Amino acid sequence: MRIIFGILSLYFLLAAPVQAAGQAMLQSEQNGRVEQTPLVWLNDRALRMDLTHPPAEILLHQGSLYAISQIGGLSVVATVASADQLAQALGQGAGVLDQLNNKMASSVSQFEAMGHQETIAGIRGEQYRVVWVDQQGKSHTDVVVLSHAPVVVELTRALQNMALAANKGQDARMIEFVRKGWGVLRYGQAYRLESISEKPPEPSLLALPTQSIDVQGILQGLSR
Repeated sequence: MRIIFGILSLYFLLAAPVQAAGQAMLQSEQNGRVEQTPLVWLNDRALRMDLTHPPAEILLHQGSLYAISQIGGLSVVATVASADQLAQALGQGAGVLDQLNNKMASSVSQFEAMGHQETIAGIRGEQYRVVWVDQQGKSHTDVVVLSHAPVVVELTRALQNMALAANKGQDARMIEFVRKGWGVLRYGQAYRLESISEKPPEPSLLALPTQSIDVQGILQGLSR
């Protein structure tokens, strides 16, 4: 579950269009725990992320965000209009949201090339040192590996749209990366691209379930 909030914290900024479909595997590490999360996308408004903790799909469909889980073999669909709603849909509380806010960068004070290259997912990238300030005024220093490879840039932009759909704000680091035309291969230990392919996924993987329980519809009906 933590990967969705870690990724969102990196991608809150203005979106740019994606022109190609693809598939990727992301690896995250939080508190010594490593998770791998598959991603598939058709375009900049259709992206799917499969979570394992808890088991759920995060689906960007026509620019809107949904959290989909399974109960008794039936899909339960929750429309997500904010990161707060996403946390609630995944059974998380305010503590997770506080962590997300703490990871948001209000400014970047240093962005410099380190003069080293690193190959990730078969793609050679450039190491950069990023010094940034969070919303509480605390300074942080991270190492990020960036690439101008179009497929990496396209994935980065697709994730931007997912973050925008959660409506949590803008992150100064990603604004800087995208302004310079970079895509993210690795961000510290929190985000690492294990594999990436321009092979298009099956469109059915990014469709909303035909038979499902609409959580918001039930709650609205009960409130009448």
